[in-house]
Amino acid sequence: MDPTGDILRAWASNASRNSPPNNPTTKFCWPPGTQKGREAANKVQNLAKGTSIDPIELDVTNDDSIAKAAKYVESKYGRVDVLFNNAGISESGIPGASFREDFQKVLDVNVIGAGCVTEAFVPLLKKAEVPRLLFMSSGLGSLTLTFDTSSPLYGFVFKAYNTSKTAMNMLGVMYAIELKDVVKVNIIDPGFRSTNLNGFHENGGDPKEGALQACKMIVLADKNGPHGTYTANEGPVPW
Repeated sequence: MDPTGDILRAWASNASRNSPPNNPTTKFCWPPGTQKGREAANKVQNLAKGTSIDPIELDVTNDDSIAKAAKYVESKYGRVDVLFNNAGISESGIPGASFREDFQKVLDVNVIGAGCVTEAFVPLLKKAEVPRLLFMSSGLGSLTLTFDTSSPLYGFVFKAYNTSKTAMNMLGVMYAIELKDVVKVNIIDPGFRSTNLNGFHENGGDPKEGALQACKMIVLADKNGPHGTYTANEGPVPW
């Protein structure tokens, strides 16, 4: 199972139902390597008529890589309608990593990386008619649910990952305030899904369902649409 492909399939399906006729949409897929992006793109381009997917290699922990990607998009497309910060890791993946090393790596990808990418692309978002900025968070970033003993998330103690998602929520709130008159900013909780992030956990739900709320926000080109929200498929998520 390729979670990147699942998200793109759900995305393309929503786009095919919601995009205006004769208004092709270009999607950018930014996985760890361009080859994986091309493979995922080839699977889904036929799902949404008139949709093209342009995979670009982007390392969210490398400023030169971010700048190169932003420059490419600016030179080829001139603007960005939607920026979706979806890069994330649950642990460093470094053999024998110390607590500090593991924590720093997770924060670097999940929070600092999202901030750096957003900073680089905000000028291009501002050139769009109805720009949208999205952050893929998690229910594990909710302080309320973390303390709620009746919540299915209670007791999931992943210090680095949970902390990174709470920090991402604050990052999203900061952009919602800063860009409130220019860009629609929203935060998404995909729910607990079976993906490579959690080792395809047997109790996780279908990853395609985890992408649905994000897809709805991506294609919702409404100037009066939601802003500053934290939502899942089921509705608002408590902060």
